[in-house]
This record gives sequence, C-alpha cells and structure tokens, in this order.
Amino acid sequence: MLSTRIRILNEAERLIAHKGVFGFTLEDIAAPLKVRVPSIYKHFASRDDVLVEVSRRFINALSLQFASSMDATRDPRAVLRRACDEFVDFHVANPAYVRLSLVDLATPEGGVEYVKRAAGGPFRANFRSGPLAPMHRRLAKLLAAGQRAGEFRKVLALDFYRLFKSALLVRLVFPDDQLLKSRRSADRARRIRRELWNLAARYLAPGAAAR
Repeated sequence: MLSTRIRILNEAERLIAHKGVFGFTLEDIAAPLKVRVPSIYKHFASRDDVLVEVSRRFINALSLQFASSMDATRDPRAVLRRACDEFVDFHVANPAYVRLSLVDLATPEGGVEYVKRAAGGPFRANFRSGPLAPMHRRLAKLLAAGQRAGEFRKVLALDFYRLFKSALLVRLVFPDDQLLKSRRSADRARRIRRELWNLAARYLAPGAAAR
C-alpha cells in the first residue's frame, strides 16, 4: 500500500495534468484520498512545497535522459535521434511536468519556480552541477561524437537543448493543448517525435549556420 505522502504527490500530479498548476487546491488533493487538509500539512509545509516535490520526482527521472547503450561513435546520428525520441516520449508521458515547466518559464523574478527549485538552481547552472548535470554531459558527448564524424556542425549542448526543449514544450500546448491527447495517441506521439527530430536535424546539419 502506498504511503500517504506518495498518494498526495500522485494526486497532485494528476490534478496538475488535468487542471493546470493553479487549477486546484489542497482540498482537491485531500478529497479523493479521504483525508483532511491538516493531514497534508503533516507531510508538506505548503501547497508550493507539494508542487516542488512533484517537480523533484520529474527531475530525478529527467536526469536519466540522453543515455544510450549504443556506441555513439558508430552511428552518432541514429543514437542522438533515439535519445531525442526518448526525450519526447518522457514529456508526452508526463503532462504535469510540461505544465510545471511552462509555469517556470512564465514566472517573473520573485515568484515560485517549482522545477527550478527542484533542479537546484537556474537553467545554466544545471549544466555544471545538480541532478541534471550528468544528463547534460551525456548530451554534450553525443553531439561531440557527431561533430567528430562530420554528421553535425559544432554547436553548444546548451543551445541545442534550449532549442529542442522549448520547441517541444510549445508543440505540446500550442495552438491547442495536446498533452493528454498525445499521451493517449501513439500516432500523435510519433508525429511529434518526427517533427522535433526534423527540427534538430536541420539545426545540426553541417553548413546550417551559413544558410
């Protein structure tokens, strides 16, 4: 049986996916769990604390991205495409994380940035330290392998990640929110993977900067 803490986080994640980050209260979390709000406060200091902990679960899972059992030196393009497909699949499978990420991007200084707190610091700092640093190092190695093979032009891993991630987030929610539909439709998910890889391939193509 799941602990009350885990059940609270699971319900918060479900509500974020279906109602948005600001579309529910602690009462909405408590009701289906058949507990009272004070029970939530036994595990979390505030609603914001719940959302940071939900974000931390996603960060821990995200940190495993861009890993591959394939030898990137043999076919760096194929290895990177597979890694990018898995990155897209992670976001499609976790609509609550997408919504939390978008709130972070739209939060002015002084607001609560849930994913940023869970990741341990600003976006650029994640490339050097914190739970996401290993993921970014793996991405940099994949790009470097492709550059050595002449498959990719030289780009910064930070710039590639920023392009790919931002395009993916926008693709999932604009102009029509596709998050829950994409998770239920294999065809829709495949189309998103294809579109994002086409963008990445054009960006990485040798001579792309000169065109």
